[in-house]
Amino acid sequence: MSLFVAYFRFKPGTNALQGLMAFERRKTFQHPPQARVLGEYWVNAPEGDPQVVVVWEAEDEGPADYYDAAWGDIFDIKTSLASLPVSEIPEDLPEQLRSRM
Repeated sequence: MSLFVAYFRFKPGTNALQGLMAFERRKTFQHPPQARVLGEYWVNAPEGDPQVVVVWEAEDEGPADYYDAAWGDIFDIKTSLASLPVSEIPEDLPEQLRSRM
């Protein structure tokens, strides 16, 4: 399974009422069944920063298309692959990288 993070930013020109309507609309929204959602955060962020962040695991990028279709009318959505930090240095790390440590 791959890990994905989506950043939802209100489209330019979105006003406070439209933002509240999106928040109300969220009450009936269902995440795509292919996504194992690990977190969804509605952020009181400055204009231009992400107002919603969603983190999920899935076999492929399909859920990102679902989010775009469901929320693309009010949000600009950027989705990225993510990873968890490693707790130790891999043993098979190339020597040129290992020597820089």
